[in-house]
Amino acid sequence: MRAALLLPLLLLAACTGPAELRNEAWQRAFYRGDPARAATLLQRRLDAGGPDADVLRLELATALLADGRPDEAAPLLVEADGRLETLDYRSAPLETLAAVAFSVTPQRYRATRWERLLVNAHALLAFLAAGDAEAAAVEARRARVLLLQQDLPEDERYASVLVWALCGVALQAAGAPGEAEDAFRSARALADGDPTRLAALDALARPSAPGEGAILLVVSNGKAPVRAQAIARMWVDHGLQRVQFPALVPRPGGYARMELWLDGDGAPAPVTLLDVAGQSAARHADELPRLLAAALLAAVPRALAAGAVRDAMHDDDLPDDSTRNILAELLGFLTGEALAELLPADTRCWTLLPAELRVQRLPVAAGEHRVVLDLLDGAGEPRRVMWEVTLAEGELAVVHAVTALEEGFARVQPPGEADLTGTLAEGEALDLFEAATGGD
Repeated sequence: MRAALLLPLLLLAACTGPAELRNEAWQRAFYRGDPARAATLLQRRLDAGGPDADVLRLELATALLADGRPDEAAPLLVEADGRLETLDYRSAPLETLAAVAFSVTPQRYRATRWERLLVNAHALLAFLAAGDAEAAAVEARRARVLLLQQDLPEDERYASVLVWALCGVALQAAGAPGEAEDAFRSARALADGDPTRLAALDALARPSAPGEGAILLVVSNGKAPVRAQAIARMWVDHGLQRVQFPALVPRPGGYARMELWLDGDGAPAPVTLLDVAGQSAARHADELPRLLAAALLAAVPRALAAGAVRDAMHDDDLPDDSTRNILAELLGFLTGEALAELLPADTRCWTLLPAELRVQRLPVAAGEHRVVLDLLDGAGEPRRVMWEVTLAEGELAVVHAVTALEEGFARVQPPGEADLTGTLAEGEALDLFEAATGGD
């Protein structure tokens, strides 16, 4: 009887889980080509408050940028940067990671250091697009602190060619040529001798000649991978333990080839300076053992609950193969399975990010110009994006293309269940788990 009463109470307690920001109405609007509608829906959600507010600001700023409203996006990104709390998945104590990423009740969103750097990058873009060079320079200096991360080992610093380059552009526009050159030098050092990247960096660093201005083209290409619920089985204490964890799921979209035209003549194509998808995947692979260990740590109370259900029904006076004791084992197992299913990991993330950012700077004479970008070799039909740009001598005009607009909305499919027994990730996770629990 105690077991029969305990199981429903446990399942009822498990019905409250962390929020997810996938398959939402604003995503459907955004990917169907209506960022203005997406921004309206996001603002309504943000006005309602709640633990998702910080990540919703990032989504709203992205929608505003895509809608050509950088003057609204920029202060929102600054506000988000000031409010965001950081959780470094690679160094936070497992107890902290378990409490945040596997909480029964939704917690305030915590950004990784990598996401904080992306916030700065987008704020830089927004201020540059809004024509506010001084504010862009402030963001550049803030991003530089994150890039250097003097308190971290060299291999853990978040280096980015694009962010260093944007810092250089912003500082140059704000009249700080010495700081700008330092930023461009750092960007070149990270380009690994790639001639295409180095040529793009040279174009970004080139000051405008007398009578000239410049057009900065930024292409947000494709869709970044997102977190989704996944189930892992690992061999713990002579038995398979089933836990949920936030896997990283790639999304289709984007264009492999782009052609750029300026006033009817061919121009250098935009160059990939930030691979968001690739860097996100690499960091997730580094974080995976700690995530799995934290999932095991969070599962300890669930394992105790399953054991309590089993023990409440088990009769020590009967043999293990008796009907009652077989049912006790089965009920304990089912309790653990149900709790693993109903107490998921937190999969909230910045879902409107692109898979990559491509950049090109075009020096032009002051006056009117037409910029045409052809998007080719994508999952969908080829597309053409055009801008009419008028700029004065010394002016920097930013044009921004978001390829995911009009690519269509597709639901993210969870990756399902994976047997990690015997894998390197499982071994590292078990070592971390045993160290955190003292081997108990």
